[in-house]
Amino acid sequence: MKKKIALLTIALACLSCLPARGQVQTDAGSAKKENEATAADAQTAKMPLKLTVADSRLVFEATGAWKSVKPKSRMLAHEIQIPKVEGDDANGRLTIMGAGGSIDANIKRWEGQFTQPDGAATQAKTKELTIDEMKVTIVDVSGTFTQTMGGPFAGGKKVESADQRMLAAIVQTPQSGNYFIKLVGPEATVKANEAEFKKMIMGAKLNKTK
Repeated sequence: MKKKIALLTIALACLSCLPARGQVQTDAGSAKKENEATAADAQTAKMPLKLTVADSRLVFEATGAWKSVKPKSRMLAHEIQIPKVEGDDANGRLTIMGAGGSIDANIKRWEGQFTQPDGAATQAKTKELTIDEMKVTIVDVSGTFTQTMGGPFAGGKKVESADQRMLAAIVQTPQSGNYFIKLVGPEATVKANEAEFKKMIMGAKLNKTK
């Protein structure tokens, strides 16, 4: 008899340690909602950026790892923040704008914004492509970048940054003129995002119904 009482006492003690049935269901439900919210946030972060210019005639799609921010200049149609890689002290900056001037003149201007440690003249690498019936010039230039605060025509203070790189594309549209897409930033950060930049440019679409 004493043995049965002892076993019953132990069983009751174990049952008292278990959470109530409703509590188990509540905890499970909370965990499920938290997991679903985390998955939704991750999915949102991966959604590509849709960028349109030229009255929606020209469309780009960029990786969701980049962040669209308010343009620092009214001349810009879009400005994108490119997350820096470990070891770099600044994010990259991608801008899209429409502008005039010849292709060669603009490339020369960009070359003039870079200086080389040995004092040699800066020489950009260029490549011409045709993307969705549009002529596109790819420009790649690096060195010490001189940036005019407030924009190239604002007459602001000039700031020099070493070990910088610019990847740019000049897209010639048939109806809306030329558009410049420029990614500028620390060399390592630009290199880490080079494939995504080229994917964005190669995927440019011309909306022929507009």
